[in-house]
Amino acid sequence: MSKLHVYIDGTWLFKVVEGNVFDRFLVNPRYFTIDFNKLNSLMLQHIAKQHPECTELGNCYFVTSLFNIPADFDNWVGKRITHPYGGQAITVTQWNIDVTKQNIADREKFTNAAIAAGYDPNCIFRIDLQEWMLLNLLHPDLRYQEKQVDTTVVALLVRDAIEHSDDCFALVAGDSDILPAIQVAYPNYTQNVFPVLTSPNERDGRNRQTSFKYSQYNFQINTLVLQNHVGDIMAGNVYQCTECHKYFTTLNPIDPAKIASGAILPRCGRCR
Repeated sequence: MSKLHVYIDGTWLFKVVEGNVFDRFLVNPRYFTIDFNKLNSLMLQHIAKQHPECTELGNCYFVTSLFNIPADFDNWVGKRITHPYGGQAITVTQWNIDVTKQNIADREKFTNAAIAAGYDPNCIFRIDLQEWMLLNLLHPDLRYQEKQVDTTVVALLVRDAIEHSDDCFALVAGDSDILPAIQVAYPNYTQNVFPVLTSPNERDGRNRQTSFKYSQYNFQINTLVLQNHVGDIMAGNVYQCTECHKYFTTLNPIDPAKIASGAILPRCGRCR
């Protein structure tokens, strides 16, 4: 018997969930979020296909940064903020303040859901929000870099891989630039590490934020692509519409016996 250890870049996962990577599979993308218990079950099912001896979870890490909002944050309205390196600038509006507050609250909720599913709460970095960080979060041409998240994911995975060499390891991270560091510190990573990505695009490196491709690395365990399992990881009472074949949720569960007998065919509100 071996265990599956999980390492999630929570900052990246939050961004893709908030983005449009799952939208075409959903009736209403606004209500989509991940159920981390379901995600854990899916990863165990995935690894069991090639490693049937891997039957339970080991260490589970959700690594991310959460921002502490300054006490005078509402007074930033009207401030002119210039980036210390790039030269980009904005004048802060009330809309900027409201959007940032909502984003921070959503990140906190997402992180708490992972912790409730058993992920280690000690991998959360608390950062005081600075003016230049606000510009990075809001400006379309800038991105707040959280290198401490990347380095922590690498360090945790390499440590556990050395200490538990007979176990398996799921790397839930879209930025393949962390792979060279893993390769140097743990040369045998291809034997028992597998990537969990949201789309095939991430495997092929078809985005401007990465220099390396997951497909360049010969993982012996198949990649798990979450776009192929949207209904399996979606929180709530989840159903696939009989008409449009997109996933939707209901406030109350539909009687599974009636679905099985054909007495009720799940249909989303639009198709009804």
